[in-house]
Amino acid sequence: MSEEISLFNAGDQPGGHFKQPLADRMRPQNLAEMVGQEHLLAPGKPLRQIIDQHIPIPLILWGPPGTGKTTLAHVVANELHYPFEQFNASIENKGQLTKLIGRHPAKSFVLLLDEIHRLTKPIQDYLLPYLENGHVLLVGATTENPIMSLVPAVRSRCQIFEFHPLQTADIQRMVVRAARQVFDYQIPDPIAHMIANTGNGDVRTALNVLDTLYAMYQQGLTIDQVKAFSRQQHLAYDKDATQHYDYLSAWRDSVEGSDADAALYYLAVLLEAGDLESVVRSLKDMSALDLGLADPARAAQVITLANAAQEIGLPRAATHVAMATMLLAISPRSDSVMQAYRRAAKDAKHASQHPMPTYLRDAHYKGADKLRGAGVMENMFEEPKKVAKQPYLPADLVGRHYYEPAPNQNEQQLYYQYQKLFEYIYQQKFKPNPNSSHFDHFNPYQE
Repeated sequence: MSEEISLFNAGDQPGGHFKQPLADRMRPQNLAEMVGQEHLLAPGKPLRQIIDQHIPIPLILWGPPGTGKTTLAHVVANELHYPFEQFNASIENKGQLTKLIGRHPAKSFVLLLDEIHRLTKPIQDYLLPYLENGHVLLVGATTENPIMSLVPAVRSRCQIFEFHPLQTADIQRMVVRAARQVFDYQIPDPIAHMIANTGNGDVRTALNVLDTLYAMYQQGLTIDQVKAFSRQQHLAYDKDATQHYDYLSAWRDSVEGSDADAALYYLAVLLEAGDLESVVRSLKDMSALDLGLADPARAAQVITLANAAQEIGLPRAATHVAMATMLLAISPRSDSVMQAYRRAAKDAKHASQHPMPTYLRDAHYKGADKLRGAGVMENMFEEPKKVAKQPYLPADLVGRHYYEPAPNQNEQQLYYQYQKLFEYIYQQKFKPNPNSSHFDHFNPYQE
């Protein structure tokens, strides 16, 4: 059945009721209704097995907004037939958590803890006993890497699962389902696909767009109306189109080709389509792949600008990514780190053939010296130059040099230090690898 749609909450009208957001109305209640996260929820996958077998173990769900973390917490509660409670670590305090736990004095319940990376130490200390005795089945949700952002006391008691941005096809299925179930609207596939793209991996955003556009146009909704609305909201309505990826490629190629004007033009095309996410990700990638050791300080500046742009958002973030684009385009180039890693990786494929010095083995547990021959390393801080004169490479690899500098001033200085450290540690003359070109190149960045 269709229902009357209004841009305004019914609660703003006399005697009315607040209109529940479409994303909340469409929240899946079981695993069969969920979309995406097949790497975790497909049959046989670890998280799916935990839920199917009703294993009451605390979970940390890490990933971007709108990817199903909150929904899965509801599903876990439904599957276990546990009461469900929700706590936000960024805005709620210990007193509120105490009241929440007090509602269930004799029964276990699922606690969705949003923004768990913001959990204060007093709340952590208060919560830990309830996790230990099973009273609280924690489902923590965070957009931050829990390995870096959570204290070990909480992290060690939980299983961590990473959620990925949803694919456009997954979001499109939700858009079609919502249009049919809530609005009695058989939405055309091209329009559903375009609305799904506006979510940029976030199903909540796409459903909010559908909710708004249907309120505006009902079943007369057209592709042009979706495009116009998406541009006004800086949404990436065409981000999976071939042409969009052509522009992304052209921008990166122009940066790497040192053409700042072309790079700025293609950047503007991408940002006008609203795809800040791909730009930020590429800037961080290029900072290491393109600049490398030629200018590490500038690489750090690019990453700082990219992080600031991500936090600020469009339209103001355009200046930050434009500045980062120009810095990348006009800076010296070096792929020496990538090449050094590739050389090391060839030897690493046969690690068993290159035994490490025994004193480098893990020696933190009792008996390691007798069981595995682990020894005690020399203390570098007790040495005159804070560098210990002891081999670190496997004996048969000593003298194998993976790093060869690119022709720029910064790396020439680094390479000199690289040589001298080898000679000091191993007490032998540095001999370049055969066929190594070193500095026998024209350097276009030196006068």
